Formats: sequence, C-alpha cells, structure tokens
Amino acid sequence: MQSVKRCYSLKRNKEFRRTFRAGKTAGSKSMVLFYAPRRAGEVRVGFSVGKKIGNAVVRNRTKRRLREAFTPLIPYVKKGSSIIFYAKPPIVDESFVSLRSTLRYLLKKAGLYVPPEEAPCADASGGASS
Repeated sequence: MQSVKRCYSLKRNKEFRRTFRAGKTAGSKSMVLFYAPRRAGEVRVGFSVGKKIGNAVVRNRTKRRLREAFTPLIPYVKKGSSIIFYAKPPIVDESFVSLRSTLRYLLKKAGLYVPPEEAPCADASGGASS
C-alpha cells in the first residue's frame, strides 16, 4: 500500500500556521486533530510530532505510522479541509489498528469523515431481468 501522496501533504510553514491558528480542534488520549477549511478542493494533511515523543528515530517512526494509517481514510475525508494530526506521548505504545481507529474517531468527531456509501444490492432491480 502506498503512503500519503505528496499532493495531499501540507508543505509550507504558512499552511501549518494557518491551520493551527484559524482551525478548530478535536482530541483523544494519544493525539489532537487541528482542522480548518480550505479554498481549494483537495484534502491537505500534515503530521506534527514534538520532541516530547522521543528521539529522532521514534519521532520519524511515529510519523510514518500515522501516514500509513491515514492513507486508506483519504477518500472518506471531506474535501476542502486542512488537517494536522499532533501526536502526544501515549502514541508511542499504541498499536497500528488502534492508531487507525483513533484517526477515524477524530475525523468523525470533527465532522470531516464521510462514511462510504452502502453498496447497492445486486437484487435491487426487483429480481426479474428479462
């Protein structure tokens, strides 16, 4: 599975500052979600892991795990959003499955998660296909 593509990344310090200042927050035990609307249509996401988490190896591993956990959720995030996930120290001990469910929980809490449409049933035509 491919990680978060560069086109979905917040890249500039200005983008991070705008999201932190003008955005709203949603929190959990292991991370905080900062989010703000964007003018452009695509979702942009950034990951912030401070020095409280550990040394450089631990911080980079945490960012890689966050990126990988977020990748399959991209199609279900409301378009036109800037999102930053800020990691807290308990994230180091969190399992990958728990990490993905926490990301989904925070997106739902912020109202940014658009659940997938239920697939239409193959028998929706009434049964007769002649």
